[in-house]
Amino acid sequence: MTDVVQEADTAGNRNGVRLRSAFLVSSAGDWIYRFAVPTLILTITGSAMSTAIAYVIEFIPYIVVGLFAGVVADRVNRRRVLIACDVTSFVIALAIAGFAALEHPPVAALYGCAFLLACVRPFYFPAFQGFLVDVTPERKLSRINAWTQTIDSTLGFLGPIIGTALIAELGVPLAALVNALSFALSALLIYQISYVVAGAGATGEGQLGAALAGVGRDFVAGLHTVWRIRPIWWGTLLMAAANLAGYVVEGNLVYLLLTAERLPKIALGLVFSAHGLGAVAGAVLAPRLIDRYPTGRLLAAGMGLSAVAMALPAVIPHYGAIIVGWGIEGIATSVIVVSWFTARQKIVAADMIGRVVSVSRAVAYVAIPLGAVLGGALAAQTSPVRLLFLCAALLQAAVFVGTAVSPVGRIDSAVPAPASDPHSPALP
Repeated sequence: MTDVVQEADTAGNRNGVRLRSAFLVSSAGDWIYRFAVPTLILTITGSAMSTAIAYVIEFIPYIVVGLFAGVVADRVNRRRVLIACDVTSFVIALAIAGFAALEHPPVAALYGCAFLLACVRPFYFPAFQGFLVDVTPERKLSRINAWTQTIDSTLGFLGPIIGTALIAELGVPLAALVNALSFALSALLIYQISYVVAGAGATGEGQLGAALAGVGRDFVAGLHTVWRIRPIWWGTLLMAAANLAGYVVEGNLVYLLLTAERLPKIALGLVFSAHGLGAVAGAVLAPRLIDRYPTGRLLAAGMGLSAVAMALPAVIPHYGAIIVGWGIEGIATSVIVVSWFTARQKIVAADMIGRVVSVSRAVAYVAIPLGAVLGGALAAQTSPVRLLFLCAALLQAAVFVGTAVSPVGRIDSAVPAPASDPHSPALP
């Protein structure tokens, strides 16, 4: 019996290493393409608007395609979904490398490739979340969530530097080729993970058509699940409201620092670096806090800390206060994200996690442009630093109160959902 347990632990450790490595490689690949296509389009057109459109394209699929991508992640074998996403991304990145090598690259084709690549990622994220739950023991969920958040945060402040340096050193064609190879490596790592699933996500290849035929029905079932589990419903709304508050500032930091405050460009980098370092610190602390304190209290405390972080530059509208405040905001964000992901994975049934993740992510992404537009309107007023941070702090304070008094604050006592939603037909 001891040998069997040790063998299972060894296999689990190998799976964990491969899963983390695949996430790291695939996420790094994302950062390369985020800069490769806009850089090439700017070189071809010389237009700031054309370049900006290449960035905007990335968000559209999460709002539209992402709502239904979670259904696929729940109805089809999740490992196959992840491998299919990486292989598709590999092919598209190769196409970008080929177009970039032409003497006159077609702009329309580049936009098309960027859009298709952006459409793949909404499928990858819910499938990865579900796959993570399938192959990770519950006791380790908070730590692997903290690890993925650490990678996201690290790439958040190193990604732009690495991405632009790689493109500057290799050129767009070779950088796109490296991007393609990163997706191929990720697919290989996922393929090597041992994965046996009973029920959810186990649909065979011959049943794929039947599973996808019920996408609309299953999407409604996913919405019903979000509504039925009250902590998840309230948490989804409150996370979107927190995004709204955060992007009032984040969506306008470039204008605030470089135009309103007339600071050098390095100042912008220092602010984002402070946020990234804070996010890494928060991700390291989060699993330890989850082990010691109720998750509901941590979520409320994180929201409150975020409100304090945004209030600091409103009280002291100085560059130094912005750096400190945005660093604290990074800590709060990671504590919130890791706590929320872990609680959601424990409450939502494995065969519904993809849909719940997709709905939550789509709602959160809708709030991003709304917050940026609201902040843009306020930035035109006098004392924009104080005004934007004050607005964000007040919104975040309301989110803190909502988290503390809503079912989210009592998420630890929430009853886990049944293994299959009653409004969703059982898998074959």
